Amino acid sequence: MAESVRRFVVGRDRTVTRRILSITALLTVAAFGTIAVPTVWETYVSASGAETMRIASAVAFVLSVIASVYVVSKTARINPYVPTAAVFVVLTSYGVTGIVTESQLVFFVGPAIFLGILVALSAYANDGALAALSLVFFPVFGYMANAPYGLADGFPLVDRLRIALVFSLLFTLSIGIAGFLVGVTIRRVVDYADMLTIEELRNPDSVEPDGSTDQFPDEPESEGSAAQPPHETEPGDE
Repeated sequence: MAESVRRFVVGRDRTVTRRILSITALLTVAAFGTIAVPTVWETYVSASGAETMRIASAVAFVLSVIASVYVVSKTARINPYVPTAAVFVVLTSYGVTGIVTESQLVFFVGPAIFLGILVALSAYANDGALAALSLVFFPVFGYMANAPYGLADGFPLVDRLRIALVFSLLFTLSIGIAGFLVGVTIRRVVDYADMLTIEELRNPDSVEPDGSTDQFPDEPESEGSAAQPPHETEPGDE
């Protein structure tokens, strides 16, 4: 029981868990860059370019999420182009139908879907709920505090952090848990399928017993192969 709980919380491989937590830390730093970079630019360089730097740091965060999908896919031994292509197909469908604007597609819908895929890949690679859900909570908390075209625009920093905390909890309880369950379920199916070989499924009774099977013990001998009696020497032959 304790081992099952540890595997559910930490994961099956602590090395992979540490790698995923490192990715979470890097994504969190990139997410808080949407606050730090414009503030530093406005303070020490020019106030006119602060908005441009905020957009640039947000684009850097989105690219870091895509790069994280590639790294975790390699860790899970999955072709990284498959989940990435699936996300871009979904984003293209959103763009064609016009459900969201281009800015929302780039800065909100795209990162949200990529983070969901990232959680699913993490759960598939290692089963750890702590590491998988942290990929959503901390980056979303840092990103939503000052994301371009976000709901927190115009509020003081403390209020923006509160709004970001609410969004991070909502994303974790929705996209995070959904992605985790999908990843764990696929992993269980794959593990079960690996236990059964194709030959066993086709011919379950075809496994030969140990030992030589060239000749059965009860097989009758042919006439030509019958044992010859020993040759008797006649008295006149000497």
